[in-house]
Amino acid sequence: MRPLRVLLPALLLLTGCATWSQPAAPVTVVSEEPCADAEGFSCVTLAVPTDHFAVDSPTWDVTFAVHRAEQESRGVFVTATGGPGSSGIALATDYTDAMPAEITDSFDVVFFDQRGIGLSQPFRCDDTVAADTSAGVDSSSSPEERDAFAEAATAFGEDCFAEAGVDPAEAARYDTRQAVEDLELFRRWLGADTLTLYGESYGTQYVQTYADAHPEHVDGLVLDGVVDLSTEVEDFYTEAAQAYSDALTATLLACDEQRRCADEAPGDSLAGYDQLAEQLAAEPVDLGDGEEFGLDGLQAAAFASVSDPFSRTALQEALNEGLAGEFGSLATLAAPYPVDDSFSDALFLAVECQDFDFVPRGGDGRAELDDWLDTAAEIGADGMRLGAVFYDLSCLFWPGVADTADFDRPAPVTDPAYPLLVLTADTDPNTPTQNALRVYSRVLDDASLVTQQGGPHVLFGRGVSCVDDLVADFVADGTPPPTEVTICAGDVSDPY
Repeated sequence: MRPLRVLLPALLLLTGCATWSQPAAPVTVVSEEPCADAEGFSCVTLAVPTDHFAVDSPTWDVTFAVHRAEQESRGVFVTATGGPGSSGIALATDYTDAMPAEITDSFDVVFFDQRGIGLSQPFRCDDTVAADTSAGVDSSSSPEERDAFAEAATAFGEDCFAEAGVDPAEAARYDTRQAVEDLELFRRWLGADTLTLYGESYGTQYVQTYADAHPEHVDGLVLDGVVDLSTEVEDFYTEAAQAYSDALTATLLACDEQRRCADEAPGDSLAGYDQLAEQLAAEPVDLGDGEEFGLDGLQAAAFASVSDPFSRTALQEALNEGLAGEFGSLATLAAPYPVDDSFSDALFLAVECQDFDFVPRGGDGRAELDDWLDTAAEIGADGMRLGAVFYDLSCLFWPGVADTADFDRPAPVTDPAYPLLVLTADTDPNTPTQNALRVYSRVLDDASLVTQQGGPHVLFGRGVSCVDDLVADFVADGTPPPTEVTICAGDVSDPY
């Protein structure tokens, strides 16, 4: 998942979806041609209803990519990538190259651009995102500062929709319950009775939502970097704030356990980070050209770097440079991501703000803001090293959020007719491992749990054979791991 300054990463979401039913809609194919950006894939564009639950809805185009099995096909393997806001088709080639041959040889492999990204009616407001310099708030903010935040966040949402050319009244058409119905139409076009679904990060929310709506069409479910749909929004953010702080602590301790890193760290790394934080809070560093680097920059660098072993090592190196008086590497880690056509910050918000129940129907975002900040004070968010992750508050003022709230989320999976494989890393901050443990614990007889020590945010296809072999066997012939709970070795950070 992808971090945004005012948001929790890409991540990290709970759905606000209802259970629903509707008559089967016709499947209209707009085009089928080789994908320009995914070698070996055929891009199939369908005309789908903008609102699957309305009568006589207008349509728009959504594109799926399918790579036919190298040998006789035994099924369909669908990958739902993270985000929300990522283009699955842009990732298709790299992801497929990393898949075990047991999958690509025997399965039709499917990726897609979810409605709102890439080839599927892109919803973007890149200029609005780039121009946003509004100050955040925390539990110590004054009423006037909170009012200013509410005003700025409201204007941001309005400007985003205006730049994208989208009517805010149509905000709900981007939510996950609508998006999974696009996949159901594609399944019917394929002529497949069932799908094996793999979801990573936000993709776990997507595939669980599909499985709730269409359980009879699910052959198996792989959840990697899990979102537990039963978790209430503030509980999710509380766990995430603690998980980010814990991942940073683990990164610093891992430096002390490696001789080269420890030799470059003046003193122990935890004390060194806290020293830097205190120093930068008191007096930001002048980087030249009018740029300063302060505590916000340090936290942004850490926030962007604690989700995988490679980035954690880069953070260790940058922190040691900072302790030696050089802040260029930390500033680079803290810099915003460049605009990327394969990711939409606007869609990230559009999905998150619709799927979360941020504001009760007809409620007031400003009043909810006070409640959130009161909760932050109660859990001690401001005392955590990365407690600012708790403050994902722009959605309180996103257009239409109070008009579409109070959906019933999909019921937690408890007795599935399909097998379930749950993957998690014990230092995953984006989707804290408690999510995976709760999902697994509800389905003990029909689920298997794989935990990688240390490890990145998502596991499959990252070169760890312990994980990849288990997923390949599960997908290829339904074989569960030999034990219900498997621990795969791993490291918090790469060698220094």
